[in-house]
Amino acid sequence: MNPPVLLITAGPTREPIDDVRFLTNGASGILGIEVARAARDAGWEVHLALGPVPHPALEGIHLHPFVTALDLEEIAIQLWPEVDALVATAAVCDYRPAQKIVGKRKKSAGDWNLQLVRNPDVLAGRGAEKGARVLVGFALEATEDRREALRKAVNKRLDLVLCNTLGNLGVAMGDYIWLEPAGHSISLPEISKVDLARKLVEFIGTKVASRRGDRAFNGE
Repeated sequence: MNPPVLLITAGPTREPIDDVRFLTNGASGILGIEVARAARDAGWEVHLALGPVPHPALEGIHLHPFVTALDLEEIAIQLWPEVDALVATAAVCDYRPAQKIVGKRKKSAGDWNLQLVRNPDVLAGRGAEKGARVLVGFALEATEDRREALRKAVNKRLDLVLCNTLGNLGVAMGDYIWLEPAGHSISLPEISKVDLARKLVEFIGTKVASRRGDRAFNGE
């Protein structure tokens, strides 16, 4: 039985305004790195698309660095034919400047109106080409309203969505809500990212095995 091939996206994107400034967010990439480690330790083939964040040595993991959302989209498209599952933890900027300025824009009198255009939705694009793959996404919500997260799960054809909060950014432990589109829902208060990563690998391993008709591949 061949081990699952897992693609994980992690960290932020940076969308350049000029050669000095950029749009980004506070994603640390910690959870994605922990998922990659857990899957590697279970014997899986692991591809980690990682944004511009500091990271430890990642032996036994195929590392694919990216900076922009367009970079990440290209990596996902390239790897998609060989992937069994995707865990999309990356915090992708929804918009990017319509045109990058060469050099550094000089300060001038008055306001600066920066035109933004939509970035591709990397996860939705993979959902449209899902096939038998397992897809896991995250929804960062300012409130505990689960309806928006569930809507995302259905629209993007996810097997699981984890509701995230602003307080989880950059910390080792956090509060999550585990939502499956079929209706299964559990709260995971104060769970470490290491434990959450292991739980995700177990869930994905069971799903992949079921769709292959194999025994669950969780490294046991």
